[in-house]
Amino acid sequence: MPLVEYIGSVSKVESITPNVIVLELKVSSEFKFEAGQFVNFKLSDGTKALPRPYSILSAPSKKGVLEFCIKLVDGGFASEIFKKIIIGEKITFKGPIGGFKFAKDSLNIRHCLISTGTGIAPMMSILNENLGKFPDRQFELIFGTKTKKDILFEGELKKLKKEHKNFDYKITLSREDWEGPTGRVQQLIPDDVLNTDFYICGLKEMVIHTKELLLGKGVKGADIKVERYT
Repeated sequence: MPLVEYIGSVSKVESITPNVIVLELKVSSEFKFEAGQFVNFKLSDGTKALPRPYSILSAPSKKGVLEFCIKLVDGGFASEIFKKIIIGEKITFKGPIGGFKFAKDSLNIRHCLISTGTGIAPMMSILNENLGKFPDRQFELIFGTKTKKDILFEGELKKLKKEHKNFDYKITLSREDWEGPTGRVQQLIPDDVLNTDFYICGLKEMVIHTKELLLGKGVKGADIKVERYT
């Protein structure tokens, strides 16, 4: 079935780190998706138009708006457009796309979400949508980034942990010493991997390495869901 095309209107642009923004679009209530999915933006710089995929940050229950967590890279085609974007500007997109979704019907009692950088976006959607719906399941987020200034959504994670007894999270930094864990996300994977669904999102190399590590620990392939960024 061909993807439906929608038009969203920019309603907020917020810088949350020196090189990451949260972009909010007002959208038709007809657009429906599942937490973890993404859309393809059709972006134009005035001379050419190219598609760019972005995971949805907001939860499906947040009606009428979509939020996206976008890293800005100097000279990047999409980044240079987003640096200049203004409130009210229109963005055409297609979706929803992808099978990276929460395993609602899983028999496993735990869900471990592993992400780096803006790969945390679909994880926040999954958490905000499902923590309250599945109080008998345990959720854990492992988030990795480079330095303290690159940490995303720490305030929201603290709030979720306070509000939901079935949620915990760990943040690790790969390029700076601090009061928390340091090193790669793989080092924080629990020893006990039984009865657990794993969700992995981030750059290709991290995703591949983490999946291989989990398979080596005996996790079934069906219990591992991945989304790779380029």
